[in-house]
Amino acid sequence: MRSMSNRNFPSATPELARRDLLRMAVGSATMLLPRVLPAAGDSDFVYFGTYDEGSVAGKGSKGIYLSRFDTGTGKLTEPELAAENPNPNWFLIHPNGRTMYVTNELMSAHGDPPPGTITVFSIDRKTGKLTQTAKVPSGGGQPCHMVFDRTTKMLIVANWYVGNVASFPVKNDGSLGPSSMLAPQEGERSGPAAGAPQTHCHSLIVSPDNRFLLASNTGLNKIFVYRLNPSRYIFTPHDPPFLGFEKPTNPRHMALHPNNKWIYIANEIAPGGCTMVTFDAAKGTLEEGPVFAAVPSGALGHGAQAECIVHPSGKFVYVSNRGQNSLAVFQVNPSDGNLTLVEAYAPGGQMPRSFVLDPTGTWLISMMQRTGEVGVHRIDQTTGKLTDSGQKYNLGAPICAEFLRGA
Repeated sequence: MRSMSNRNFPSATPELARRDLLRMAVGSATMLLPRVLPAAGDSDFVYFGTYDEGSVAGKGSKGIYLSRFDTGTGKLTEPELAAENPNPNWFLIHPNGRTMYVTNELMSAHGDPPPGTITVFSIDRKTGKLTQTAKVPSGGGQPCHMVFDRTTKMLIVANWYVGNVASFPVKNDGSLGPSSMLAPQEGERSGPAAGAPQTHCHSLIVSPDNRFLLASNTGLNKIFVYRLNPSRYIFTPHDPPFLGFEKPTNPRHMALHPNNKWIYIANEIAPGGCTMVTFDAAKGTLEEGPVFAAVPSGALGHGAQAECIVHPSGKFVYVSNRGQNSLAVFQVNPSDGNLTLVEAYAPGGQMPRSFVLDPTGTWLISMMQRTGEVGVHRIDQTTGKLTDSGQKYNLGAPICAEFLRGA
């Protein structure tokens, strides 16, 4: 295992720029309270983000689509347009259930992409339809992930292109104030390097006590660690400021286990896999752990992992394998957090970039970016294995989804 390093970390200089983020406003408890899952049989809204014709996976989609979902039966209604919006690639819904924040991955035919944006929508709780209330610059190109701090007063955005993190105050009405800071991620690539380093910030986690912000960077092969200052809506480098991986992993999406001690990361580099990292929430430090193969030995196609989600029970971890067109199902050893690959499940279609679990942990909804399909799969609560429900819907280039409870 490798501990965090102090080398080659830039001083993050606060400057005016853009807005807010995160999830779960629970104050500053040191540990999360035990999760109480919603009852089966509730009706929820599910929002889907899609790439439009100007994207690399152009399918003619118009933006954000909406379905109703029955948590008891797993029945998903045919997606319908909720709002036109360019390349929405990540959603964040305010705990009040009335405001949605959307990152827009804007594209260009030649050269550098234009600055990305954050679109703010009000949600009609009866119909689920969205009304745009604001659109602001994200602080960098191709934003791809957002989180709130635990008070929901601060929105934090990962900008993939050129690799930086921006923060925004969240007002009481859900609107965003001017950007509080913009922190670039720079330095040498950690571990075995191939070519010049590139910096691409990809995902964020806020610690349960609201003291630390973790940000993965695929290009630099690191997880950066910041100390949060929610009262000023800013964050500063922690000491040590990052975990630099010894193995070439390209850490993409991170997921925190319910025990707040283990972090699982989808690795973008081939052959890929899922890295386990141990997190000391009291000290804000990280230790590199083992990498677990996300495809069976001898299987055709590499992983090119994208999404990583821990089941609400903490017993399973799911990782998407874009290269192999499968979803890796892992069981978690409760004593040490190590993973055992149970299956590489084929949900049908090509390039399962993203997926989402319903709030009860009973169902998984897959999204096949390249072939434009959405599917519903039942989760075995003992093994974690997936079973196809038989439901398939056509939706151009789906790349993200989010549930709104009790719609």
